[in-house]
Amino acid sequence: MRPSGTEPGDFVEFDMDLIEADRRQRLRDALNHALPMLERETGVQLQLANDGNDLVLTADGNIRFRASLAPDGRVVVTDLDSGDLL
Repeated sequence: MRPSGTEPGDFVEFDMDLIEADRRQRLRDALNHALPMLERETGVQLQLANDGNDLVLTADGNIRFRASLAPDGRVVVTDLDSGDLL
């Protein structure tokens, strides 16, 4: 990646907070889109919540699904049993 307007040897700063905020927003959008389908499939009401830096879907106060972004940009949603086992 070569930012425009820089010369060789220039120090380029990346706003990691902005990058992380964009990542979280893309995850949130994908989960909001998938929420109705997951609710129909599981038969439970799900809520979107934060768990540290991760976004999760909870049911009855317990984490049911955990979301992450794969290196290629795909959203990976992991279904957790009530015992937090995969």
